[in-house]
Amino acid sequence: MRDLSPLEQALHAHVAELASDRYGGREVGTKGEKLTLDYLQTQLAAAGVQSGTHDPGHEWRKPFSFETRRGKPVETNNLIGRLPGTGPKFGAVLLVAHWDHLGQGRLCRRRGSDRICNGAIDNASGLAMMIEIARELAKGPRPVRDVYFLASGGEEAGLKGAYDFAADPPVPLDKFVAVFNLDTEGVAPPGAPAVVLAGPRTEGLMDLISTTAGDTGIRLVEPNERNLAFLKRQDGWAFASNDVPAVIVSAAFADDARLTAYLDRDYHRASDGLEHVELGAAADMVAFHVALIRRAASPATLPQAARDEITANAP
Repeated sequence: MRDLSPLEQALHAHVAELASDRYGGREVGTKGEKLTLDYLQTQLAAAGVQSGTHDPGHEWRKPFSFETRRGKPVETNNLIGRLPGTGPKFGAVLLVAHWDHLGQGRLCRRRGSDRICNGAIDNASGLAMMIEIARELAKGPRPVRDVYFLASGGEEAGLKGAYDFAADPPVPLDKFVAVFNLDTEGVAPPGAPAVVLAGPRTEGLMDLISTTAGDTGIRLVEPNERNLAFLKRQDGWAFASNDVPAVIVSAAFADDARLTAYLDRDYHRASDGLEHVELGAAADMVAFHVALIRRAASPATLPQAARDEITANAP
């Protein structure tokens, strides 16, 4: 077993916490939800991120509800953070990772006596990346554009939290010049290539991604029929379908063999635990996204016509 870098160790610690049995598989509307949101809020606040709800009555957590496919009502929350920029008239950037998983629900495929779907790869790995990306961004100079962080709930029920954010955002949705999603990233080793799954209106963003990949040593490969099938199954689609430029840049989805092995062995199963997580490429993707978000948050590197000063939507 190879030695882990300090960043990999930090990612591993987050995944170990969020995918522990104490969280019960992070199912919406359970005790595991509160534990998850408490952990994320504490970590993001310690990194230097502020609440991004713009609602004093619901700092950090934006409540919403939905009905399951069986018609059961569920009340849950998105968690929203913000790293303030210096030039709000130029818009905002959004980083997304869904916090929920299947818990001990009927969709969790058990492994022997193990009844908890802990979701280490799906999506504790993405949450771990979000925390460390936020930490690195907060260390540097303030961005021009605000950077928002959305830990979305209800993704497993059909991107519910992402669609709720898009329908009731903390600032007008058209202020977001770019959306980046982190999902199911913990399967590929260091140095693995990445793929970009992109919605519409992403031409300028694709140029920025390509340049940033070259500068950070990430090799991009073309998408194929297998990974493109996931484009509409991830949170970015809630924004792409609302004409907001949204992409997922992923090393996991770039590797058909490893992705297939994960899907066949661990996906939505109780076996998606810490023992199968590989965070080498996730660490690479952290560094890549830090550089990419810094550039996307700058009108000099992602031009966008200046708008009126952004004001928060009324809660």
